[in-house]
Amino acid sequence: MNNARKPKLLGIAASLRNARWGIGNDKLLSSLKEIATKEELFEFLKVESELHLENFLQAGRKEGKDFLEIYDHLRKNKGDKGLSNSEVALAAALWAALKFGVELDHLSLSEHFLATGQIRNLDKLKEKLISADGLLLSGPVYFGDRGSLAQSLQDLIRQDHDLREHLHGKLYAGIAVGAKRNGGQETTLIYQMLDMIHAGLLALGNDSDTTAQYGGTGHAGDIGTMHKDTYGLDTSMGTGRRIGSLLQKLSHRRELDGNPKVLFLILQDRAGEALLRTQQLIAQAGVPIDATFIDIVNKKILRCLACDICPTHIDVDENYRCIISSSKDDMKNLHEDMLHQDAIVPVVLSAIDASEVVNNYQTFIERTRYLRRGDYMLGNTLVAPLIFEELGSRENYAVRMMTSMIRHHTVMAQPMIAHILDGRILNEGQMKAEFAQFAHWASDIAAARLTEFMDDAVTKYNPVGYVLSSNKDAEDEKLLKRAKMIEERRGRNVADADARLKKKVPIE
Repeated sequence: MNNARKPKLLGIAASLRNARWGIGNDKLLSSLKEIATKEELFEFLKVESELHLENFLQAGRKEGKDFLEIYDHLRKNKGDKGLSNSEVALAAALWAALKFGVELDHLSLSEHFLATGQIRNLDKLKEKLISADGLLLSGPVYFGDRGSLAQSLQDLIRQDHDLREHLHGKLYAGIAVGAKRNGGQETTLIYQMLDMIHAGLLALGNDSDTTAQYGGTGHAGDIGTMHKDTYGLDTSMGTGRRIGSLLQKLSHRRELDGNPKVLFLILQDRAGEALLRTQQLIAQAGVPIDATFIDIVNKKILRCLACDICPTHIDVDENYRCIISSSKDDMKNLHEDMLHQDAIVPVVLSAIDASEVVNNYQTFIERTRYLRRGDYMLGNTLVAPLIFEELGSRENYAVRMMTSMIRHHTVMAQPMIAHILDGRILNEGQMKAEFAQFAHWASDIAAARLTEFMDDAVTKYNPVGYVLSSNKDAEDEKLLKRAKMIEERRGRNVADADARLKKKVPIE
């Protein structure tokens, strides 16, 4: 990340119905910069949605013309007015990101990946991607997955060495717009996130205002209707805030002085094999980290009761706040070990013969609910699953761990998957390289989290869908318990930053 300039966020519109291209890209960004309030933003999006519908009417929809003819007429426009549904969601996210002082750029994929399958102005497309510090991709849902424009972008990144090299370690976030409220938006975001992570980017979801999940989820059943989906716009703006905030923190970070603290959670194992292989990997990679191992497999973890008062009370992070406090449960004793880590690596052994495998994965994940609902105690912590996978085991832990852990408001890195045949790891070199890269990212993300260059409010859990929890939370706030917790967390972060970040050298 270049500290001499503002970080750049590239908004990528991935629909063949895009209304903006050419000069329209710059005009959109200029318009967003002039908008001061959320109310003004929503009015702007409404007007632009209606203009896009008018574009369709003027192109022949009013007369009932064939869609191919309509589309041909649309592409003859200047590309400087109106917004398609996925562009509306993207514009909302970009406007929210602006508040963190990032520089914006806008890219219409339909300008480069034509409906015929041809690619136009490839050098310009690559230049926009390479110059960005973060990618924010918005597009429609097709059968629970991304559209072909987004797939073409993904294919290009995978096939182009320069793009892979320059995008490695940059941030990614996504927005998906479907014709139904539950029209495949989340699966689209998950598949897209997995592909971007495997390409070497670091993935984020949306922020806490609409509960941290996988990104923006828009609902637009017809042309020009996305502006009516207030909740979808809120999730999109949350996604913009999430990536804009972390981009700014990364660009202002001071270097970590010392090793990153990495927590390894052994969640599925066979006679200690996963734990031993993890320790061997660390030794072989030769990467300086401060490692903590928790063998969850052999702990007593009672099932989550899904109580409506989770967490039981608002308090400082050091205090365990799950309702389960039985002496037969180890979670309370594990709580302190999970605090103040720079990175988390959930570890599983995936075996063909599961007869001797011991699994505590799902029970443990359920019980981390109080950490999430306690104002995202693991927020902005780097996470990368580590899987020792016997070929043919056919489990899907990499996907499960990523989709669960990103909901803790974390930063997701690519899973590290060791392929095992006859007891031997076939990709040892790859594993060492990926682990070394993960450790490097852990230092960067930890430094960004500790560097307090803005007076940010601590991320607050918003109990969407939990009325009783919301009422309980309001009562706690009246007693100023949350204020105490926030002040303690902020104070600890400042102290940690002072102790763990390299000092700035004054300029003479």
